Amino acid sequence: MAIKFANNAFSTLSAGVSNSATSIGVASAASFPSLSVGDHMYLSIVGASYVEIIKVTGVSGTTLTCVRGQDGTSGTAAVTGDRIELRVTSAMLTDVLAEAGPAHVEAGFTIAMGIAL
Repeated sequence: MAIKFANNAFSTLSAGVSNSATSIGVASAASFPSLSVGDHMYLSIVGASYVEIIKVTGVSGTTLTCVRGQDGTSGTAAVTGDRIELRVTSAMLTDVLAEAGPAHVEAGFTIAMGIAL
C-alpha cells in the first residue's frame, strides 16, 4: 500500500459528477500514476469557485474510483471540463510520513525543514 505521485499530472472531467459520485470520468488518465491494489493518490478537482480533494484508489481506463471530500474539503458537484490535478496536499504529506514509519519521520522532517529554509 503506497501513495503515488507524478509530476504535472492533470486532465479534465469528461462528464459532470454529483457531490457523492465515487466513479469519475476523465478525458485522459495517461499522466496519472498507475495504481496497484492498495495504492492511492490525491487529486484536486478545480472548479470555477471551489477545489475538492479526492483520494483515488483505482484507475481503469479513463475512470477513477475515489473517496470524495478529503483533507478538509467537501464533495462538490462538478461539471464537464473542470480540471483534475495531482497537487501536493497535506493529506499526501501525512500519508508519506505514515508510510515512512517513526524511524524516518525525524530525518524526513529535518530534510524538509532544510529545503524550506
